[in-house]
Amino acid sequence: MSWHPSISPMRLLFITGIVILLCSVAFSGCTQPVIPSPGPVSTTPPPGVTTGAPTQPQVPTKQATPRGSDYLTYSNPQYGFSMSYPSAWTKQENAGSSVVTFTSPSGGMGDIPATMRVAVEDLSANPMSLEQYKAAQLAKKKGLESFNLIYDQALKGPGFSGWKIAYTGNQGTLMEWVEVYAIKGTNAYILTFTSKEDKYASNVVPMDTMVKSFQIT
Repeated sequence: MSWHPSISPMRLLFITGIVILLCSVAFSGCTQPVIPSPGPVSTTPPPGVTTGAPTQPQVPTKQATPRGSDYLTYSNPQYGFSMSYPSAWTKQENAGSSVVTFTSPSGGMGDIPATMRVAVEDLSANPMSLEQYKAAQLAKKKGLESFNLIYDQALKGPGFSGWKIAYTGNQGTLMEWVEVYAIKGTNAYILTFTSKEDKYASNVVPMDTMVKSFQIT
């Protein structure tokens, strides 16, 4: 006759609890972790960051390059020089102490047109260097009311070495001048550009073109 040991109810309850606990531990490794759903995305940019279309860099505008058809050529065989001048400007020879004077179109009643004058001075009786001549001319300008020297610089041109100065002063109205001095042989060549100070910017291109075109032959 076989023998079956008896199991008390309390022992049976304890064993059942152990089995349930082991099963719970075994199945817990098979469950997928719960991933929280993402919250609303903030559309506010962080400090220092701007939104919208990128700003295009501003490109500085350039002054128009004068065309050859906009300028005429003036030559003076007597004094051996030539230069270009705007075709819209008038030309007058032997006016006062100038060999030639070029004048911009008038803007109407009360306007002071811009001018470019070329004078030639004979230095045979009083020879001097370019630097000495420039210093003597500059000394005369300092007596001008409200005189203000803007720049004073050496200049290299076709067939000559020169000096260029720019200054402002008052002659009933505020004016601006650019002068170029060059010496070749016993002659001193003086280019004098004059403009109202508030119109100088609009006359820079023709002035610069005339100065750069000046040649001593």
